[in-house]
Amino acid sequence: MNPFFIRSPWRRELISTTLDFLANEHQVALVTLCNIEGSAPYPLGTQMLVRDDGFFVGQITGGCAEQAIADQALVNLQSKTNGTQRFGLNSPYFDIQLPCGSGIDVLVDVETPIEEYQEIQTSLDARREISKVLKFDTGSIERKYLPNQRLVLVGQGPILMHAAKLSLATGFDVCCLAQDDRTLDYLRRYDLQASLLADTQLEESLLDRYTGVVSLFHEHELENDILSLALNSESFYIGALGSRRTHSQRREQLIAQHGHDMRELERIHGPVGININAQSPSQIASAVVSQAIDELNKAIDGISN
Repeated sequence: MNPFFIRSPWRRELISTTLDFLANEHQVALVTLCNIEGSAPYPLGTQMLVRDDGFFVGQITGGCAEQAIADQALVNLQSKTNGTQRFGLNSPYFDIQLPCGSGIDVLVDVETPIEEYQEIQTSLDARREISKVLKFDTGSIERKYLPNQRLVLVGQGPILMHAAKLSLATGFDVCCLAQDDRTLDYLRRYDLQASLLADTQLEESLLDRYTGVVSLFHEHELENDILSLALNSESFYIGALGSRRTHSQRREQLIAQHGHDMRELERIHGPVGININAQSPSQIASAVVSQAIDELNKAIDGISN
């Protein structure tokens, strides 16, 4: 059985949504944050999508100016020309202020042909990064599109369930591999589609640089093959549950059984999770997912669609 990934409901699928709108004979404007004067809640390159009926997807200012941005996009759609617009500091929209007191410029793009969106989506479907240079009045910006970031969660117990829920809520696609039938039933009880580890073909090629692996076993002798597989891959994050003593024993076993060296073993975060003095399964899961997010942001230069 091939691993199954649950798609995060909070992932911003702007390119695939763009193609869906175009397929249904809508016109669209893709709006990109192209300049920041001061500070802003989202980084350069953040995008939102506006449909010709005013419906929009995504955020650039966290709710302060999205409606005004969408209204401007409709003007550009009507004229069929690209343009930039300032919001916040020194903007003609004096009644729309950003809480940080900053100014932002957005590029409203209504001229990109469908073939370019298809090219981006093809790369993302193949789990390849792709970049596009977007030109505006005073310069240009390189916008990186990254494949969906994912976490493979393997093991047993309530930490696995909580980690899966939190991962989905923070934008990760998730694969849950249960150690036993009891854990499998437990995950399904909480509406998480999962597979038995014994029935799943987990391969190194699946563990690309956009996929992390978390071992949540209590019987740690079961995890060594999985951790070795992750160490041989480009996974951006590898975490393993257990005490410092357990982690020391884990390292010794990975050296003896799989031939890994200490430099490679430094990639494993063990004990897993940032130190928040967690006292419950949900808190441990929060520490784990937070650490995965931190490692993701350090490992990947750019933002995802």
